[in-house]
Amino acid sequence: MNCHRCSNLMFPVALQDWGGGLMNQDVAAWRCFACGEIVDQLIAQNRTRGGEDAEEWRRGGARRRVNGIGLLR
Repeated sequence: MNCHRCSNLMFPVALQDWGGGLMNQDVAAWRCFACGEIVDQLIAQNRTRGGEDAEEWRRGGARRRVNGIGLLR
């Protein structure tokens, strides 16, 4: 696999949650030898999602929902 940022070789890694969060198992990902870019399944899905989701993000729809959740605390 080649890095989309610098076109160098990537190698497989297992991401671990060292902070005691919700991840109870390792997540498979790829890391670039040269620039350190990390790509896992979720990052790859977000990069290929449709334009309507990106347009909603630009309008601030997702941001408003996150801010609303933060205000409830």
